[in-house]
Amino acid sequence: MTNNITTKPITFSLPVEAAENINQAAAKTVAEKLPAIDQATRAFDRQNSQTTISLMSLTMLNGHSPLRILRQITAEIEKRKMALSESQVSHAELRVEIMELEGDDDPVSEAKLRHKRHSLVQLENKINGSVKDIATLIDQYDNIKATHNLDEWDEVAFEREEKRHHVRRCFELVYRNLITSGTSSTAAIEYCQQFGLHPQIAIAETRGYISFVDEGIGKRDLLHGNHLEEFLDQMADKYFKEVDKTAERLFGTSDFINEDYMLKVEDSK
Repeated sequence: MTNNITTKPITFSLPVEAAENINQAAAKTVAEKLPAIDQATRAFDRQNSQTTISLMSLTMLNGHSPLRILRQITAEIEKRKMALSESQVSHAELRVEIMELEGDDDPVSEAKLRHKRHSLVQLENKINGSVKDIATLIDQYDNIKATHNLDEWDEVAFEREEKRHHVRRCFELVYRNLITSGTSSTAAIEYCQQFGLHPQIAIAETRGYISFVDEGIGKRDLLHGNHLEEFLDQMADKYFKEVDKTAERLFGTSDFINEDYMLKVEDSK
């Protein structure tokens, strides 16, 4: 196509007849600056940053439980693998459509060809973003395993950690309730009861911690968020065996998990 108003060939191009309807100053700016913007856009080819994925997506509802984070990583990777699987089909379809249009010489086909090529680039950018997400998740998977000495883990190890996780989560919710409203919610109290933790004990322990922190703040102590995480760890270590007593009351045994239903390390080799 000749005599075109062009901003970027891969994106769009209009015939000279449309010139009077296009702001030429704006078109000039777009033509000069769009390539740099397109290049910068590649830095945001995925929904979340590495920081957001690592510190938010992986800890949402999981807290600082290493095994729960590992499970979340596997779920996040699986989701992106499925997206990549679907993207390869779309990519192949676009390539075929481009090949079919490349032989045509009419204005409509040429416009469609530019559109398809642009769509292909956009799709490849998204695929690149998914690949980077998976690489980030794999890095954090390796980091969690190394940090917590989890050479091998399986469903059995995950289930064994669940009691401690839920007791820790009980204290976490009670803490949040107390610092926001001064009282524990019905949901947090029920959560405590489900896992054998007496709600008043949880509230008393947490109030004691809050008072301790308030004193420190009064003395201008600069406490890190890890201080809270360490308190929650201590409470989990102190009270997780209370779950066994509840299990015995309900099921007649504290060992109510059947390992025969689980995938074990030796089974997966």
